[in-house]
Amino acid sequence: MTECAITNPSHEPDGAVIAAAGEAERERQGVQSVEIGAQILDALAAATGPSTLSEIAKRTGMTASKVHRYLVSFGKSGLVRQDPISGRYDLGEMALRLGLAAVSRLKVVQLATEAIVNLNQELDITTILTVWSERGPVVIGWYDASEIIVCNLNVGSIFPLLRTATGRLFLAFLPRRTTDAMVRHELRGVVSLLDPQLRTIKDVDKLVADVRRTRLGFTREDLVPGLSAVAAPVFDHQGCIAAAIAVLGVRGTVEEITPGSYGDALRNAADALSRKLGFIDRGPGGSFVERLERA
Repeated sequence: MTECAITNPSHEPDGAVIAAAGEAERERQGVQSVEIGAQILDALAAATGPSTLSEIAKRTGMTASKVHRYLVSFGKSGLVRQDPISGRYDLGEMALRLGLAAVSRLKVVQLATEAIVNLNQELDITTILTVWSERGPVVIGWYDASEIIVCNLNVGSIFPLLRTATGRLFLAFLPRRTTDAMVRHELRGVVSLLDPQLRTIKDVDKLVADVRRTRLGFTREDLVPGLSAVAAPVFDHQGCIAAAIAVLGVRGTVEEITPGSYGDALRNAADALSRKLGFIDRGPGGSFVERLERA
């Protein structure tokens, strides 16, 4: 005769089941103190320099005493350091190690490719991904719209600096010593014949200022008759231009930058990608090369 052990004949949940359910609920809720600490660290990261206790409290909306308790623990772990003279707080060595480790594991090209593929599918517009090479901006991603544009450009093409939307971005956000030889070469070529507004270095300086102000590059049939393009920069955690993404279409389809337009969607995608790479956008003048020139 087989014996069966009946451990809970009433079918009511026992203590172990209740404990497991409670643990699962706590896991779903997370640890609130970690989330609060993350807000404090984020406030330190967003600051332009070391901050006082009252400044951190104001940014986070917490009391100074509460923020101070977290800062003490962060200081012991190396996430935060306090200047012994000024008493101000800043991110510590451990925070630096974590940040550098995260950055080193980012795949800029992979993330940028995902972004332009999504744009291509959502907007049904030709999208292009470009990075810098020793020969100039090189196309490493090209995704056609359903209505294919016929031109002699594709993956592997090298874009000129002055006559393409993408080239103008690299011109504006790379150090001048990097682009100077190419700029002078292009000015000696056909650019000055095709565009009377681009004949001198002063003209180039004005173009650079316009691109930096809007953080967009435009071309209207400058390279290929009948085609226009708009491009947006992708910045890394230091504010250096890491890539450029662009949309290309027949004249009159991509030039507008209004809510819901192709250009607006492009800029939003570029900004989101820059944030993934650790870029903190502080508005015009916040790129690495602009800060370098001011210094």
